[in-house]
Amino acid sequence: MQVTLDIPNEQLSEKILWLLEHFKSEGLEIIKGKKETSSVPKHKEEGLDFSSIDVPSFKGVDGMEYQRKIRDEW
Repeated sequence: MQVTLDIPNEQLSEKILWLLEHFKSEGLEIIKGKKETSSVPKHKEEGLDFSSIDVPSFKGVDGMEYQRKIRDEW
């Protein structure tokens, strides 16, 4: 069995780790890690925001004009 704990209080996490250390002799494996923050939105409705990404090859290209041109090619 594997259990993941998110302990924001560092003093509490040290106490819990100290307690768990005593069970290592019985086969307990402690895997420490920091919580990773994700830039992916939790709700699909929020979507991804690409407005902050600068693409040099698209500088000077009007997005609406580009879409119109692609659509007219169909």
